[in-house]
Amino acid sequence: MAIKAIYRPADELMANAVRDLFEENGIPAMIRSFQIPAYDGLARIMRPVWGEVLVDEEDMAKAKELLDAFLSTDAGEAGKQE
Repeated sequence: MAIKAIYRPADELMANAVRDLFEENGIPAMIRSFQIPAYDGLARIMRPVWGEVLVDEEDMAKAKELLDAFLSTDAGEAGKQE
């Protein structure tokens, strides 16, 4: 069981939306933030993304299909990154 990054969102809102999408469809997902609370926004200078959404390697195909469908909608357009 290997955990892989499937999406690197521009902000926390998109990270949560994508994680919720996966979990609503039976795919366990986690979020890893690249942000450093004490250095408000500094991490964004080093990396142009907020963090990443992680899923099990076995779920990658189904998760990618869901993610592509979500990002092609109006709701996903604003958060396209990756």
